[in-house]
Amino acid sequence: MTQPPHQSGPPRQPWHHQPQGQQPWGPPPQQPWGQPHPGPPKKKSPVVFVVLGLVALLLVGAGVLGTGLLWPGWMKQKPATSSAPVDQSTPESAAKAIEDALNRRDIDQFVNVLTCKDGRNKAENKDISLAEEILYRDVQPLDPKRKSDAKPVFKVDEVRKIKPSDPVYNDGNKNATVAIMSVEYPADGGPEKRRGVLALFQEDNRYVVCEMGFVPVATTQEPPPDPDPDSPTGRVQAFAKAVNAKDIAAARLYICSTARAVNTWAERAIAAGGQLRLHDKVVTTEAEDSGQARLWYTLNGTETKAGGFLKKESDGWCLFTFNSDAK
Repeated sequence: MTQPPHQSGPPRQPWHHQPQGQQPWGPPPQQPWGQPHPGPPKKKSPVVFVVLGLVALLLVGAGVLGTGLLWPGWMKQKPATSSAPVDQSTPESAAKAIEDALNRRDIDQFVNVLTCKDGRNKAENKDISLAEEILYRDVQPLDPKRKSDAKPVFKVDEVRKIKPSDPVYNDGNKNATVAIMSVEYPADGGPEKRRGVLALFQEDNRYVVCEMGFVPVATTQEPPPDPDPDSPTGRVQAFAKAVNAKDIAAARLYICSTARAVNTWAERAIAAGGQLRLHDKVVTTEAEDSGQARLWYTLNGTETKAGGFLKKESDGWCLFTFNSDAK
């Protein structure tokens, strides 16, 4: 089904194009008033042209560009671009075209061909498109203002249906197809790794990017096992591990004694082959008497939100409520 295009994102940080040189406009200089016209110009010998050409080359080599006598953009090397048509007939082919365009720094093709019309709109009060603004914000070496020597390498990892845990997920794109893209480049603190989610929609019978975002890989992974198994996070991790292992007896060790609904949900999840993963650490109240857990529940390849609340009983932290958006 054709999905309506979505705006590529809210305005972000500005950037600035390097100005391109332009020759000054205007009529040729006129002869001063009262002086006779000098008549037709005399032919110059080839030697004069050769000498003039050598002088021009020597001036350029000697740094005349720095004096402003020549426009700075004249000899500025531009990134390689390609005018060849790209295949956008499927989400997979469009994702591959996006990967190729970004790896060769063909930002023009990415914006004007591979991005939806909304993404090509100018960001507010900036001479840059909304798609570029998000791209430069999330993958900073691409921002011309930063003048970085880092070379980001983009790679499509998979093309699939969007999940609620994806950074760009919302009710309006819940049926979208997304390209999951990794990008890696050297940074001062070591290799920088980011994970991109690009939502693809059909526009004019072509698949284009309408929403996207790149986030550090560390923020998209579940927290590591808590070294304290009796902490709120450690107890929820143990509950999830038991459900994933289809061990209801072990799961009940982390369910509050009166939480019959949680026990029923765990039994059904195990019977259906559901899988749980913790989204982030459990957040507890200042009084440390209750906590909130955020998880993701996967069933039949579909990931939905899940979560619950914990409290302390005599044998430690336990889940007393739990719910999932899974049908």
